[in-house]
This record gives sequence, C-alpha cells and structure tokens, in this order.
Amino acid sequence: PTQTGNTVAAPMAPAGGGGHNDLLDLLGGGPTQAPAPAPTSGGDLGLLDLFGGTPAASPPAMMAPAPAAGQTMVAYEKAGLKIDFEMRKEPDGTAIVVARFCNSLQVPLTNFVFEAAVPKYVRLTMQPATGQIVPPGTNLVTQTMSCVNTSGGEKGLLMKLRIGYVMNGAPVQEMAQVSNFPPGY
Repeated sequence: PTQTGNTVAAPMAPAGGGGHNDLLDLLGGGPTQAPAPAPTSGGDLGLLDLFGGTPAASPPAMMAPAPAAGQTMVAYEKAGLKIDFEMRKEPDGTAIVVARFCNSLQVPLTNFVFEAAVPKYVRLTMQPATGQIVPPGTNLVTQTMSCVNTSGGEKGLLMKLRIGYVMNGAPVQEMAQVSNFPPGY
C-alpha cells in the first residue's frame, strides 16, 4: 500500500467471490446498506470509450461552483483523480457529504464506481452518482451520502473507499481510508 496525504491506497483483491462485502469486512463487517448502483445513462462518449479513445477535440475544462456553506476536504488524490468531500450538518445532526470527482487528465474515466463503508456506529445512505463517466478536465460528477453517527459524538466519522474506473481501456481499482473528518462529523 502507498500513503497519499491522509488516504491509503491499496491494491484491490481480484473481483469475484466477495462482492461488496469485502469493503464492509475492512471495517469489521456487519450489514449496512449497500451503495446504490450508478445510473447507466449520461455523459455517453459512444464507441470512443470502448477503445479508450478520446474525442478529436478535447472539451474545454468546466468547473462546478463551490458549495455555499459547510466544509470541504480532499478525501482522495492519485493519478489525476481527486475526490473532494463537501460536508454540511443538518439540524437533526445528519452529516450530508457530497463526493465531487475531479478528473485532471486528458482522457475520460469510464465505468466509474464509488463505494464507501463506515463503522457499525454510523448509518450510511448513498444516492446514485450523477454519471458513470468523469469527463476530462471536469469536476461535474458527484455522489451524495447521508451519514448518521449514532455514537453521540464519542467516535468520529471514518470511511473506507473503493474506487473503480476504466482509463484508456485499462481497469483501475483503488482503496483508501478517510479518517481526517473535521470534529463533529
């Protein structure tokens, strides 16, 4: 495993057999809600993504506006992919975390899947990502998570992440741990 800032990237186990429970096992197992599957539409590059090609003319870099309130932290950054967590607390104590996927490369990240697991004292609900393709030079794809910490603030929020995508026809799978959430989350 390699250490990058506050995340740890580790090679993925081969697919087949454990499924999404492998990620849960890292945090001590236990049934929690499985992540919602990403939608199959949106951001279609046609046949270009089958062979890892890129459009003839690269689209201009588009950046989404910053969140109006709350806190932002870098949850993961490696090989041209950065995942920012935009966080805010609801009046009932629920933490809303929006994962924003930033692709600084010149090629799209296709078949993009983001999964998260939390300890048993946290209830996690994940919405589907806004797309399965993260276009080059953008941060427009997001995925919203709702976290309820049932420890009453005694224990901080922790997450194990599994990130998968295809870049230039080659599958990439990474794992990371996020343990640097601000106090109160």
